[in-house]
This record gives sequence, C-alpha cells and structure tokens, in this order.
Amino acid sequence: MSCPRCKHEHCVKNGKVEGKQRHKCKSCGFQFTRLTPKGYPLQLRILSVFLYCRGLSMNAIANMLSVSTPTILRWIRQFGMQHTQPPEPPEGAVVVLELDEMWHYLKKTKVVDLESFVS
Repeated sequence: MSCPRCKHEHCVKNGKVEGKQRHKCKSCGFQFTRLTPKGYPLQLRILSVFLYCRGLSMNAIANMLSVSTPTILRWIRQFGMQHTQPPEPPEGAVVVLELDEMWHYLKKTKVVDLESFVS
C-alpha cells in the first residue's frame, strides 16, 4: 500500500470511517480510505474510442459498456485533443460559413421582409 499523494510506502492504519479502514501516510500526513484509483479503467476508455472509430454509435457503446453516453463523448473528445490537431485552413484560403439556420429563423419569424433583404 502506498500514499496516493506522495507515493511513499510507509502508511499506517488510522481508525475507521463509515465502516471503511482509514490510513495515514507517515511521510506527508495525508489521510485516505480509497486504495484503488477513481474512474474507469484505461482499457475501457481505449475500447470505447476504438469502437467509435470502427463506426459504432456512442449510444451503442454506452449500452455495451454500461456507462453513460456523455462519458463516451468526453473520452472521445479527450482522445482527439491529445492525439490530433484541429485543422487549419491553408494560407490564403477562404473560409465559407453557411447561414442556413439564420435564413430559416428570419423566414419563420417574418421580422424582416425577405424580398427586400435578399435584393
């Protein structure tokens, strides 16, 4: 057993909390009850990203691995941020944005006369 904070090996028992054994590090004085790391295992995260890259949906992966869909999304985003760079347009290129949603909003609300707006 080692201290989660300083990784020192000399820890002693220090009472119980809610039925769990508490430990104290003799080096840094840190008190802890958890002996295993928090979170999901790394193998599960890697498997979820692999399955997503193979074409499975996030919902299907979440159901297979018994985790939530936002957790799968967070793992995929973390993997993407660590292993790829966001694409940048070539120098001198024009970036085209579609304002299709704005067009539908203006058409639906009829705030502006569209014929005079387009002309």
